[in-house]
Amino acid sequence: MPDDSDFRSYKTIEEYGKTLEGNKYYHDLYLKAVNHPIRREILNIVNKKNRISRSELISLLFEKKVIDNEFTFNYNMDYLSKALCVNITKDEKNGETNYEITQSGKIIEFLK
Repeated sequence: MPDDSDFRSYKTIEEYGKTLEGNKYYHDLYLKAVNHPIRREILNIVNKKNRISRSELISLLFEKKVIDNEFTFNYNMDYLSKALCVNITKDEKNGETNYEITQSGKIIEFLK
């Protein structure tokens, strides 16, 4: 049975879908990503903005008392990225990390 390390390099849904194991792994990962309260709030914020800087997103999450440390943010954002719910990009001008909602992440619009 494959484990997490077998799928680390996958970047698209198509890659996961090539095998039954990959498809099952992605489905489980995706459900855990979108059903977690912290990750849902992150998705809600990113979805409203479409694109948001790391610093602005962390500030909003602290302000709303969704997270209380940066480790929690990093863990949950990595999870959302792995589940293909957000894209992480770097602004070439200022080096700021930005987050953008993906089509998969837009499921948040239906999970109220």
